[in-house]
Amino acid sequence: MAAQSIYANKVYSPLRAPFSLDNVMRSSMEMAMENCQRSFKWERWNCPTSDFILRRSAKSAELDREGAYVEAIATAAIIYTIAKNCSSGITAGCGSCSDNPYTPLCSDNPREAEELLRKYRNIKFPHDFRGKIEAHNYKAITNLLGKSLIKQCVCAIIGPGGICAKEFCRQVLKPFEEIADDIRQMYDKGILLENTIINSRILWDNIPLDVLVFMRDSPNYCELDAVPHWNGMVGRQCAAGTSNGDLSDEDQERCNHLCGECGYTLEEKNVLTETRCNCKFTWDFRLQCDSCLIAEKHYYCY
Repeated sequence: MAAQSIYANKVYSPLRAPFSLDNVMRSSMEMAMENCQRSFKWERWNCPTSDFILRRSAKSAELDREGAYVEAIATAAIIYTIAKNCSSGITAGCGSCSDNPYTPLCSDNPREAEELLRKYRNIKFPHDFRGKIEAHNYKAITNLLGKSLIKQCVCAIIGPGGICAKEFCRQVLKPFEEIADDIRQMYDKGILLENTIINSRILWDNIPLDVLVFMRDSPNYCELDAVPHWNGMVGRQCAAGTSNGDLSDEDQERCNHLCGECGYTLEEKNVLTETRCNCKFTWDFRLQCDSCLIAEKHYYCY
């Protein structure tokens, strides 16, 4: 008996949506920004929405560390979204996989997704020093996506006794959250290369592809206006809520990094947080919960 599950994740609509870079950009930027803010939640630069958008829309003369990261995670999100839309069959024009409704469970193909992106978006890097840095970082991200494929198998034929007689396997990109974590490591290991005569002679192929390259180090985010519309650490939360008021060693280290080292004091606030509680399954297997208010202590820089 052929298992129906091999077709479960594929869309079989005769009217597939044509490829739209605008739609890809909208959904991928939301994913990129969400993961950027998750990755930097407790850092001095916490990837505020306004700064993320500004770095995407207005390029500065010199690419700093955060600018390199924003470009990297945005590029990864775009190619990731195209690859997933193509393999799931919701987008037409991706090749044999998306155009053939009877192809079960296509593999994710970030290389073809990147080629499709280049088809609809003129990606060319200037021959100046910044252009070479951008080209390296772009190559590093496409290389990362190529290494982020994992094998996923489902049962195609169920044999006697319910034992799987034949598997159908494909290559899928791992969750984007994990890819975002890898890009954060590339940021942490980043290499500063200033635009000097000596650096202009660099052999770019010798720079490893597991690091991002940038031209200018991070500004002092303790200070006001380190970047446009930046308020420093004033009002920043440095520790999640605690019910007993005791800060863990990790919280104390984080608050010292965000507040103390920037010249601010720690202020404690009592906050009521609504959460689900007393959860139980009903007779029809639905989860039913009450709403409870929990008093927590939050800590801020002032």
